[in-house]
Amino acid sequence: MGPVGPLLSEFDARRQIVRACRALHERGLVAAFDGNVSARLPSGSLIVTPAGASKGDVSEDALLLCSPEGRRIRGAGQVSTEVQLHVAAYRARRDVRAVVHAHPPLASAFTFAGVERLLLEPVLPEVVARLGKIPAVPYATPGSLELGRLAEPFLARHDAVLLAQHGAVTLGGDPWSAYLLMEKLEHAATILKAARELAGSEEAIRRLTPAQVAELMATYGKAKGPPRR
Repeated sequence: MGPVGPLLSEFDARRQIVRACRALHERGLVAAFDGNVSARLPSGSLIVTPAGASKGDVSEDALLLCSPEGRRIRGAGQVSTEVQLHVAAYRARRDVRAVVHAHPPLASAFTFAGVERLLLEPVLPEVVARLGKIPAVPYATPGSLELGRLAEPFLARHDAVLLAQHGAVTLGGDPWSAYLLMEKLEHAATILKAARELAGSEEAIRRLTPAQVAELMATYGKAKGPPRR
C-alpha cells in the first residue's frame, strides 16, 4: 500500500462505505447478504456494515460503530461474525484504514478449482506492480476466530488475499481504495482464466521474467508505490 492520508471522519467513512457497497453489488462481487466493509476512525473505533444487509441497499444510518475488537457500540443491527477478519487486518497493519470482504466469483473459484497459485505468478504487469503476489489463506469456517487467526499473517504482508473456498479480502487507505483492489483482483482472475483456457494449461501461460519484473518495478511500479510481498 502506498502513502495514505489522514483517517476519515465518521461522516466520510459512512459515505465511502455505502459507495463501496453499492459498487460491490453492481459489479456482482457480492450477492444477497454476502460481504462486509469497514473503516477505521481516528479514535480507533470501526464503522462496519451490519450482518444480514444487502450491500446494494445498505444506508449510512444502518452502519454500526464498533470497538477496535469488533464489539458493537452504537447502531441497531447485529455485528457480523466476519468482523474478525477486519479486526485481524487492523491489528496487523497500522497503515490499513479500510477493509473489504467480498465473494468475487472468478477469483473465489480459483481456490475451489485448486489453481490459486496462478495469482502468485508474475503474469499481469499492473497486478505485479500494484499488488504483488496474491496468496490464499487456508480454509477455516467462515466467521470463526480461527479464520481471523489464519488470515492475520497474510494480511500483514499483502493488500489482497484469497480465502480458500470463501472469497477474498482487500485492504486500503479508505473504503473506496479497498473496493478498487477487489475489482482489480476479479479482473485479474478473469484474464488469467481466459489465458489458461487459450493456452491449454497453466504452464503455457507466459510469465514475466525476473529482469522484466525488475524493470517494471523500477518504472511503473515506482509510480504506483511498492507492492507488499
